[in-house]
Amino acid sequence: MNNHARLFALPLSLLALAISHAAHAEEASHQKVLAPMVIKGDVLGSASDEEVRTYPGSRSVVDSEELSKASVRGLDDALQRVPGFKIFDETGTGALPQISVRGLTESRSGRVQALADGIPLSLAPYGQTSLSLFPQTLATVDRIDVVRGGASVQYGPNNVGGVINFISRPIPQTWETTLQERATFAPGGRAMWDSYLGTGGYLSDNFGLQLDLNTITGEYGREHSDSEVQNYRLRGQWDIDDARSLSFGVQRYKADIELAGALSVADYKDDPRQSTRNLDRFEGDSDRVWGTYKQFLGAIGPFDAAEFSWTNFANNSFRDFQIGLPFDPAATPTSFQDAPRDFRVWGSEPRLSLSIDGDSVSQTWLLGARLVKENVDFDVNNQNLSTGASRVVRDWVFDTEGQAVYLSNEIKLADGRLTVTPGLRYEHAQMEFSGSVNGAQQNPQDKVSEEWLPGLSIGYQASDEWFVYANAQRSLRVPQVFQIVRDGVVQAELSQNYETGVRYSPQDNLRFDLGYFRIDFDDQIEFSDGAFRNLGSTRHQGIESEVFWTPAALPTLDLHATYAFLEAEIRTGANNGNEVPFSSKHHFTVDGRYRFAEAWSYTLDGLYVSTAFTDSANTSAENASASIGRLPAYWLWNTAIEREFKLDDGSLLTTSAGVSNLFDREYYFRGIDTSPNGRQPAPGRTLTLGVNYSF
Repeated sequence: MNNHARLFALPLSLLALAISHAAHAEEASHQKVLAPMVIKGDVLGSASDEEVRTYPGSRSVVDSEELSKASVRGLDDALQRVPGFKIFDETGTGALPQISVRGLTESRSGRVQALADGIPLSLAPYGQTSLSLFPQTLATVDRIDVVRGGASVQYGPNNVGGVINFISRPIPQTWETTLQERATFAPGGRAMWDSYLGTGGYLSDNFGLQLDLNTITGEYGREHSDSEVQNYRLRGQWDIDDARSLSFGVQRYKADIELAGALSVADYKDDPRQSTRNLDRFEGDSDRVWGTYKQFLGAIGPFDAAEFSWTNFANNSFRDFQIGLPFDPAATPTSFQDAPRDFRVWGSEPRLSLSIDGDSVSQTWLLGARLVKENVDFDVNNQNLSTGASRVVRDWVFDTEGQAVYLSNEIKLADGRLTVTPGLRYEHAQMEFSGSVNGAQQNPQDKVSEEWLPGLSIGYQASDEWFVYANAQRSLRVPQVFQIVRDGVVQAELSQNYETGVRYSPQDNLRFDLGYFRIDFDDQIEFSDGAFRNLGSTRHQGIESEVFWTPAALPTLDLHATYAFLEAEIRTGANNGNEVPFSSKHHFTVDGRYRFAEAWSYTLDGLYVSTAFTDSANTSAENASASIGRLPAYWLWNTAIEREFKLDDGSLLTTSAGVSNLFDREYYFRGIDTSPNGRQPAPGRTLTLGVNYSF
């Protein structure tokens, strides 16, 4: 047996033992009933308030109240309240999120590990980590769990900036139906309609279904911005018996969006709501299926309790960006380019949790493995608009197989007040490439990336008021599909992540969170001398803080504020010591919710983001094509009001109105994917009216 096989033999043998034990347990179930026991087999859990308060790392939750505000336009918009998050809002719909965490920026949120109920959301979790197709919509998400450190052992790869888990509402015990309509109005008579129907509940004592139908249609506030998004999803929960359960889901997502694109400086000053890139658009679709089987196994050997889970997921996706070239927004397009990509992904992850409940020391062992297979067809086609002649620029095929095993041990000491969790993950990814450029066949490539990723988290409940934590971990992102197409040594990008912080809760109605982080991100892949190589290095460090306060004298008022300071520095090359492009030093938010007259609720929130450079040379002056130059700082204010009507039949009607970008602040981004040059206008002021009826 070779070394690679041995790495997987031990965990797979233990998992086989667990399955065998499960079979004997099922036979014995006719003679005795196993008492259910909760085992923490998932590091993140359900994102409850208690789990967040005692998590040994930086963690924030955007709750359902925040997501339901009429002034929140999309999921990425809601994330702006999280310390360390910067959103480059291109459309105001959330359909194509551009998320940066702690100064880690890449096209289409490529540095973010995004999950939906624990299932990877990216088109290809190893080979293409970007969210260039984002099969999530605001109406279908109950809350967002954001973990910025301490989760690399269980949730790899691509977690340098942390993990974002979009959590769905649990299936209700009694059947419930929700009808929701939101209409967002922008200047120029443009409107966006967000229609949602959700219905579900338990059909019997142990079997429940939830159907979500969500469509978004209209214009997002600029010329050339027609959009249509369809998100249809069916989820199920089958509690087979006291020891076994099966959760599953199937989803169909489709998007067709015109991209208004960036503007020249002159056009931006003339009218930032116009568009000069009338050929640019995006379309994509995804069919997704997933399921998780869980079984409580009872006692096994020295362990007091054990639980086995097995998650499988698959998606068949397509996405295509269509653009006019050249990129210069002031130039007349001379060619039309489209970049269709097909993705076929399958993943499987068995996991075994083993618990020892001792008098002075308790432990939870977590052993898991993952196998992901990806097949990607990557094409680029170009048509000359003058002659009509077409050619195939790129015709690439990628096959990637990612394998991982991980082991962690949560040890509780000092009557459970001290928790120490060491862990280790092994990642092995093999990427094969074949294809051609402009009809010329390229050399096939076969790349292997393998790394050991250790992690250690420590949490200490010093008193009822104080919780202290620290963690250190190693994270990676394997080379992306477009980075292995040339000769050259390309290995995984590696980072060392460190955090320490405190949570102080002097009263039930007051909490302070303060944390320091540092990321040493080495071996970043850069293009140099005709090939991709691991040449880049950056250091990201800073302070993140949050305050939650409900004044005792006014218990209907909830106040929340965050502040993040970021120092992101280039550590190699001619620009050594400069700021990392697109990273802002200061990020400040404040928000409040006031409930009055029993059924009314009013919210007001503000966001400040400081200036940022857009190139590694840190050029302040904007050039003629507006491809470089300092980005301005901006303040944004949003407000919303909501009224609940509890009807006699027990149903609930909620009406709301909200204004986003209350003072119509004009600000812009640049360098966004298919429109890299020019000024990309951020969304202006909009009015959203909503009605929600649950019965």
